[in-house]
Amino acid sequence: MISTSNRRNHHSAAGALRAWFTQPYDYRWMADFQNSRPAGRIIRWVLACLTLNFGVLAVVSLFSEDTTRSPLAIAWKSALIVMVVAVSTAWITRPFPGRLGVVAFAVFADLGTASTLWINPLTDALLTCTLFAVIGTFCTFCLSPRWLLAHLVFAVTCTLVTAAATYSRGEVDIASLIFRTNVVLLTIAAVPLVSHLLITMLTDDARRSLLDPLTGLANRRGLDAAIDDVWPRGREKDQCSAAVMIDIDRFKSVNDLYGHEEGDAVIVRVAQRLRAHLGEYGVVARTGGEEYLAVVSTSRLHIDALVHGVRRALRDPEDPIAVTVSVGAAIVHAGSPVWDQNIDVVTRATRMADSMMYEAKAAGGNRIATTEL
Repeated sequence: MISTSNRRNHHSAAGALRAWFTQPYDYRWMADFQNSRPAGRIIRWVLACLTLNFGVLAVVSLFSEDTTRSPLAIAWKSALIVMVVAVSTAWITRPFPGRLGVVAFAVFADLGTASTLWINPLTDALLTCTLFAVIGTFCTFCLSPRWLLAHLVFAVTCTLVTAAATYSRGEVDIASLIFRTNVVLLTIAAVPLVSHLLITMLTDDARRSLLDPLTGLANRRGLDAAIDDVWPRGREKDQCSAAVMIDIDRFKSVNDLYGHEEGDAVIVRVAQRLRAHLGEYGVVARTGGEEYLAVVSTSRLHIDALVHGVRRALRDPEDPIAVTVSVGAAIVHAGSPVWDQNIDVVTRATRMADSMMYEAKAAGGNRIATTEL
């Protein structure tokens, strides 16, 4: 009989696997992350070299004594070599791709590898299957769990069919074949699957440590990590940057009149609308109970409209609990002399925005106060 604790562990394990398999994968975040880091270029060079190596293997296999040299086989390998060179060049010359690009690359690599299994000598086929491990590594880091599982099913099927074809020739005893097949399957399937599970858990834990659990916005730690990307990118594009502090007016009365549950609903609703209004231009964080801080970069013409549009973005006549906000903003133009001063511009702008917010609140709230640095 299964104990209650064992049943609970079983269900939690099943739930964890279900959550892992069904979770949405942020391809845009992956592309932005790779393209914004110096290491991203190194990774693209590594992928280009690995892809090119597949083409080299195809060329070398043409000189094997047992390889198929039919016109169709030679034509197909020639086409593969051309495609490999084109894909390798794209990895070097173009940014890291989004969802369509990485999925297309994985499918291309899988189909190309599988096609060589039927052209190369059968004696090398099982060894060739280990190339699926390279593709599996790419899928582990760059594709969703569903695409990884599709790759693993395809790779395992190809390996088992290859093992059966090898056994049918009678050149390998069954014990040796089982040993070799099991080693290949562990390499191409078990390692990527376990790695993806571990990476997903570590990534989720890391992301949760950067997020506010109630609203899903960045917390102070997450804000500090994101600012380093937002502000330099804005200055490089000759844009304006701004720190925008938002505080819900008289929020204590909301909790007193409606209860903390309704108060939390107000905090979440404001967070969602701030993300929709400002999130495209930078990062929005919850820095206190009813206090938010946004750090954004956009054009000089747009920055004022963006800041002064905050109150309008948060207003909805149909809200069950109507609230107002006090907004303080510190705007730093691309040509501002503060960029060249030996100071922490972000910290200074944040403090100024905080001061402006309290100025707006002291004036009665439901207003915006701005300054320029």
